Amino acid sequence: MDTQTFNITSSRNRLYVWMAIAGVIILITVLHFLTPTDRVVWHEIYQRIYYLPIIAAALIFGLRGGLAASLFTTIVYSPHIYMHWQHGHFDYAINQYAEIVIFNLVGGIMGALGDRLRKSRERAERNAEEKRKAYEELQSTFQQLLQAEKLTSLGELSAGIVHEVRNPLASIRGAIEILEDELKVDSPRREFVSLAKGEIDRLDRLVGEFLRFARPAKPSKTPTDLNEIVDSITGLIANQAASQSVTVICNLQKNLPLISVDAEQIKQVVLNLAINALQAMTHLNGSDQTLTFRTSKRENNFLIEVSDSGVGVDLNNLPKIFDPFYTTKEKGVGLGLSIAHKIATQHRGHLTADRSADLTTFTLTIPSDQMGTG
Repeated sequence: MDTQTFNITSSRNRLYVWMAIAGVIILITVLHFLTPTDRVVWHEIYQRIYYLPIIAAALIFGLRGGLAASLFTTIVYSPHIYMHWQHGHFDYAINQYAEIVIFNLVGGIMGALGDRLRKSRERAERNAEEKRKAYEELQSTFQQLLQAEKLTSLGELSAGIVHEVRNPLASIRGAIEILEDELKVDSPRREFVSLAKGEIDRLDRLVGEFLRFARPAKPSKTPTDLNEIVDSITGLIANQAASQSVTVICNLQKNLPLISVDAEQIKQVVLNLAINALQAMTHLNGSDQTLTFRTSKRENNFLIEVSDSGVGVDLNNLPKIFDPFYTTKEKGVGLGLSIAHKIATQHRGHLTADRSADLTTFTLTIPSDQMGTG
């Protein structure tokens, strides 16, 4: 239910409550008119029943509601006193006029109490909502710290492994090249040499990935336009997107202020997200696949969002996608998103993923206190 519909419904309910309160007051007044004046006990009972709708209006609608109900009671009840009691039973009429004064006092006092209760309830609801948001932020911060600690530990381990592996690889490659020189040009064994050199190159690239993960370069921050970064990435992936019939959409906030970041590292993050998105749509049929980039500044943060309509990540695996070496690709290493997450952390930001019914969205958030000067 949207806000407008809710307001209409709420106003309608308030009207129904007011009609019910007014109806009860009118009904009691009718009973006064219909009951003979010699039935004094019944008239006193009716007087006391007036307090029920007055108190109900005060507790539901506050001071204004209580006074409105008591004044309405005064208006509809006074003619009965004047017509049936004032001329023949003047003393009793004075008692009833005094009762009317008490009606208004009760309406005012109970209305003020109703306002205080309403404000206390609203304050309690605000406090509960603030506590809920604080708890969610605490949980998010805890998960980010846990992820950062995990990346740091594995980074240190990877750095040691890299140095232990790279030197032997260089020696093996040198030995193979020596053996290759001794083989004749038409020797069938050269095929195995080429295969071995190719595998060594692949291992060397893999080791390089480990090294970039273990010891990413310290950000070299300069005032940067995030829209320009997104534009450059869309240019790089344009051909691949066209070959897959993927529509690239850019919803970029105009006049976005500059922010002090390492432009190349942020490009690496966005490009990684874009390539992952295209790969998620590789085997999908149809021309309605979309890759959407968004930039915005919300409150104290700059955001870059990358959304795709691909197969997405299973919700059960979503918490693990930033873990090192986690991958669903046959030939993937599982370091791309981990490196992207680490770059975001180095910029005192964070990278998150969300999965809806038909979209997967990665959001890079960077604090706006890193704004540059333009």
